[in-house]
Amino acid sequence: MVADLADRNNPPITQALMLMMLSASLALLAASPGNIVIAVFSALVFGLAYMSLTGLYLMTGIRLLPGRLSVGPVLPFISVSLGQAVGSPIVGMLVNEFSYADAFAMFAAIGILAALLSPLYPRSLEQSAEEQGEDETGLQAAYDYQLQTEEGEPYRAVKIEAPSEGD
Repeated sequence: MVADLADRNNPPITQALMLMMLSASLALLAASPGNIVIAVFSALVFGLAYMSLTGLYLMTGIRLLPGRLSVGPVLPFISVSLGQAVGSPIVGMLVNEFSYADAFAMFAAIGILAALLSPLYPRSLEQSAEEQGEDETGLQAAYDYQLQTEEGEPYRAVKIEAPSEGD
């Protein structure tokens, strides 16, 4: 779904939308930390946005590095993992220093700032935004351009004829 959303709107807008959803979920927790209904709703919104961002980053990594199956999908997951490893202790320190509400409000503000930087989100290495035309997009195009010939052309499916009864 996120690949379709990014193809229809463009990846920077999709990233900004998902980052704003993450920030809104954190702001909800900061505003009403004791309300269980809001906490559950916030967790649902956060999970949806987090999974969507992960998918967007995976799709972007594949599109930016076509033909490099060992690198394209790995770099986004390494980045997400590093963000989790660094962010968790920072949240813990902020909670100890301030409070849960203040820590979540701070991270919501950081998410909003990151969303404002979304126009810097990469589109592709080969094309700028102005050059993009009616090219193939979506997951099928990303898959098609993963396996390339030595000339850089994607492998195309070859139809194999079934042997006739006389063969």
